[in-house]
Amino acid sequence: MASTQQKELQKLYGSISNISDEELERAVVDSERIMRAPAGLLLAQAGLDGSTTRPFSLLDNACGVGPIMAHLQDNIDMKVLSESKIVCADLNGNLVDMVKRRVTKYGWVNIKTAIVDAQNSGFSDQSFSHVTINFAMHIIPKPEDVLQDTMRILKPGGVFAMTVWHKDNKGWVTDLRSCFEALPFDAPLPDPLPMAIHGKHQWTDPEGVEKELRDAGFENVRVETVPLVTRVHSAEDYLSTYGMMKDWMVNTHWSEESKLKAKDMLDEHIVRHLKERHGDQGWDLHWTAVLATCQKPE
Repeated sequence: MASTQQKELQKLYGSISNISDEELERAVVDSERIMRAPAGLLLAQAGLDGSTTRPFSLLDNACGVGPIMAHLQDNIDMKVLSESKIVCADLNGNLVDMVKRRVTKYGWVNIKTAIVDAQNSGFSDQSFSHVTINFAMHIIPKPEDVLQDTMRILKPGGVFAMTVWHKDNKGWVTDLRSCFEALPFDAPLPDPLPMAIHGKHQWTDPEGVEKELRDAGFENVRVETVPLVTRVHSAEDYLSTYGMMKDWMVNTHWSEESKLKAKDMLDEHIVRHLKERHGDQGWDLHWTAVLATCQKPE
């Protein structure tokens, strides 16, 4: 059964549709500021980087707006890409549409898109040499089903590569908590904020991730804890980039009375508070990710 956090997050992602080119570009910039660096690390650990010379077959599951695809296009030889099989898939059709628009706009090579549930993809057995899932295994309701399906669709010796947020990750949370605590009414934000949105907390712990992968039958499991830093340029930039997270927390944790009190004033309060907190200048956000790769037995 989906948690309240899951339901509210699904609503927000479901609301992303019919956006303008300018809004699309902003969404991409905001996403890749956070997702692009770990996407590059993940692909390198999976053996897909600038040194790749042989064609491959990749499914990027729960692809979002396509940071995995963007990194591939920028770092792998075009001839190799043109000879490879690349599928970018997500359960959210709006996100898949955004990827399609990026493919057209930037002339990305040899990418197919699909609306797919990673828990039951429907792809044929042994279809792919690589499967990636970048920051979704802590969200998808049944990650154990994803592992089973991934094992099925990978070729023998194929690589599964994934990232999740570490249980101690902070990122945008610290500043938003400070903003909420400064409000003159009840504005709750759980402390700590659970990173495992589906409630299965082993998926945000390196040891738990390793155990889940080994128990599912994967070999050559490698799990890393990776620190990441992103820059916030201003209080307005923070609100623009993480406004969706703000809405998610308000809709999930606040009472109707608090929501009513915050109407028409919350965004202004956040900007003012962050300018006071950070001296009206930019600052760094510190994140912690778990990066894991493994193989299907030969």
